[in-house]
Amino acid sequence: MSASYDGFWKICDDNGVCHCDWRLTVYGCEEEQHMVPFYIALAAFSGLVGTMAAILGYYRIILLNQTVFDCRTGFPRPKPIESMIVFGTAFNILRMIHAIIMVTDVAPNVAFRSFMFEFPWHFGIGALACYLFGIAHTLSDSNKTVYNRWVRSPIIIDGVCLIFIVGPHFTNNVCSIAAGVYANKQDYVMAEGFTNALYWFWTFYTGCLGILILFAGLRLLRLLTRHLHERQQGQVCIRKVKLGTLKVKIIIVAGSACLTGFAVIMILYAACRIPITKNTAENVAIACVWMFNGVAATAAIFLGIVLNPKLATLAASFGSSSGGGTSANRSHHMSTSSGTNETTTATQSESKWQATQHTSMGSGWTAVDSKPKYSLGDIKDMPEFITSGGETIRSQIDEDQLNYNAMTSIARAPPRNLSSTEDHRYRVAENDTITLSSTTGLNTAMQHNHYY
Repeated sequence: MSASYDGFWKICDDNGVCHCDWRLTVYGCEEEQHMVPFYIALAAFSGLVGTMAAILGYYRIILLNQTVFDCRTGFPRPKPIESMIVFGTAFNILRMIHAIIMVTDVAPNVAFRSFMFEFPWHFGIGALACYLFGIAHTLSDSNKTVYNRWVRSPIIIDGVCLIFIVGPHFTNNVCSIAAGVYANKQDYVMAEGFTNALYWFWTFYTGCLGILILFAGLRLLRLLTRHLHERQQGQVCIRKVKLGTLKVKIIIVAGSACLTGFAVIMILYAACRIPITKNTAENVAIACVWMFNGVAATAAIFLGIVLNPKLATLAASFGSSSGGGTSANRSHHMSTSSGTNETTTATQSESKWQATQHTSMGSGWTAVDSKPKYSLGDIKDMPEFITSGGETIRSQIDEDQLNYNAMTSIARAPPRNLSSTEDHRYRVAENDTITLSSTTGLNTAMQHNHYY
């Protein structure tokens, strides 16, 4: 059957049955009874997730004085977690606005509605590209071999991520607006051509970004796993390292699954948009996935960001055994063989970390905004650890510190062009440094958490 256009809003077959291009309208067609409830649900869901993201952004950026962009190296690099929150908030708020426009059927202009449908997705892509930014720089900073064989230059990272953040605003906006303009002029051939080009661009952006995030995320998880194996007997709080690894997994799985699914839909829509639109079941199914794919992924990512040790412990307690609980207790308390001289080393250390805002800058501890940084010099001031035989293990601690110094002498060096003040700020760990610090720097990052 041939297809005819009703103002580019609908595609009608030879029998006069019209099917909505649900990106532009949802009324007066076969899909109306399905699409109107979908858009109402989308407006509510996007508004809820957008509000949650805005609160999280306010907490991190305003209350914790975190910045969205890092300009210390001369190039404005978005900070992964903060920028992902900002872009994700914009994505959900704009999606809510578009859903309200569709339900209320206001602003009946093809060019405007085409633009409003596509524009929010630029911020969704940008949010995940910002996280890729952080993973790539983490891998290059944490391992010299990775830097030489994979990254080679931070400029490559900056250039690739800039393409994904800025590129859609140029290529895709041009296509969406041009398609609407030609549709208003009733030049449906050109309108269809720009629409197909638009979705081929989306296929490129989402497919490539999904592959890169999955690849970089798996390498970051490998570094975290190796760090866990290497530091089992060190000063690291293993529970927090595992929590950080869980957060990375949530973000990587949600982001790559969203982008991969979106890329598959884009290929189908670019190649077979007319046949799909004329089939009510296929049209509604693709619309459902398309509408809720992005908002569900951002909701999962934001929940992963706010995940805290209490929730993780509660979830783990249902499947843990008594032996696991005993092991967890031993990670915080060391006792004598008789069990009567239990020490409180972990508690004393935690109190010391909390009191670092009163410590001078010249000591082995550093505090900025009451966020302490672990330093090697403080090991000497910590209480003696008691072994089962009653003897100290100072020699083991000294050996650990020598290994720590050897590992951190290269990987934790700040950018060369930083001033002394900027160097100090560079060394202040953030809550998300579990997911975005080098392998050798994870030891320090464990002590800082802004989520609880």
